[in-house]
Amino acid sequence: DLGINLRIKYGFLLNNFTDALPVFRTESQDRMLHSAANFAIGFFGYPHEEQYLNSITYETAGVNNTLSPDKTCPNAKSQTRGQRSRWYIDQWVSRYLVGAAERLQKDIHGIDIGPFEAYNFQQLCAYETVALGYSKFCELFTQEEWEGFEYAMDLLFWYNSAFGSPVARIQGLGYLQEMVARLTHTPIPTYNSMTNSTLDANPITFPLNQALYVDATHEVVVLNIITALNLSNFAETGPLPYDHIPEKRSFVASQLAPFGTNMQFQLLSCDSTPGDQIRIIINDGVSPLTGIEGCPENKHGLCPVDTFVRAQKKIIAETDWEWGCCGDWDVVPGPGWNTTTGDTPRRDEVGKPGSGVIYKKYGEGSPSTGADRQTSIDRFCPRE
Repeated sequence: DLGINLRIKYGFLLNNFTDALPVFRTESQDRMLHSAANFAIGFFGYPHEEQYLNSITYETAGVNNTLSPDKTCPNAKSQTRGQRSRWYIDQWVSRYLVGAAERLQKDIHGIDIGPFEAYNFQQLCAYETVALGYSKFCELFTQEEWEGFEYAMDLLFWYNSAFGSPVARIQGLGYLQEMVARLTHTPIPTYNSMTNSTLDANPITFPLNQALYVDATHEVVVLNIITALNLSNFAETGPLPYDHIPEKRSFVASQLAPFGTNMQFQLLSCDSTPGDQIRIIINDGVSPLTGIEGCPENKHGLCPVDTFVRAQKKIIAETDWEWGCCGDWDVVPGPGWNTTTGDTPRRDEVGKPGSGVIYKKYGEGSPSTGADRQTSIDRFCPRE
């Protein structure tokens, strides 16, 4: 359906491909290959294989891949850094599903049903509904409990993949570098993140002069990119509490990362607005770009392309992939440390009393020198 929808919107761009085929990108994971193929069938019709080139990046440990950036970011694999939501989920589930667990236990014998078993049943409802069209698990819960589940997903994605994660921006960095290369039609100047120089330096697998680009990735990576871009309107209401649902919140995962989530970057020219403009559409909604430095308030979500590129180049220059992905820092669980920008803790925060940031090699408050930190980086990400 998404392929059909976007063909209706952007099919006219295929008229620009007179001497080359469009290059779509995806990853080697089975579900991603099938999702990308289904999209292509919707976009091109069947048969589709001869109408585009499919560049498949390897999604495996140790291979640079901007569409699966955690594979070369060790800190993203850490439970306390890359899976910060666990503490918040534990706290929230043990609150909002106590009544449901007691109710379900009355009808289930031979197994203990607690809040987390009930939480798993709610997840089964979602997956079975998508896979089969219907799930009996959905009937087990009240409206209030489903609102609690929606908020659990907010906590999951906010603290693991978006503005509340210390490794969110760093994982979106490589895609920002690729985007700037496409917008400026110039090769990536430095390969210092999860960009793949073998693929991105090759005009066959990563062309820079096409009218249409399509990349298939995971919903968590879309959130990494939203965070890296600094679409801070989604972080306006700040960190998400673990003990209640805020009356108003700017970050709602069901709106940003549903099944079939998609993000569109439109390049536009308007008679009423001088210069080329860029606009970002997330799941059919226009995203404000006012969090991007220099982008004006605009009811249509427009920002001059040169302003947008300048801001992204600044973010790229200020984001330290080596420290973020390979540095031996850590953060304490829960609200003892927080971010609303998805940034890695600064080096001068490490070990500072009350900061909530630990230099893992020694423990919080212990001395650490620049040489120690470099040794730590070499240990996490050894270089030839």
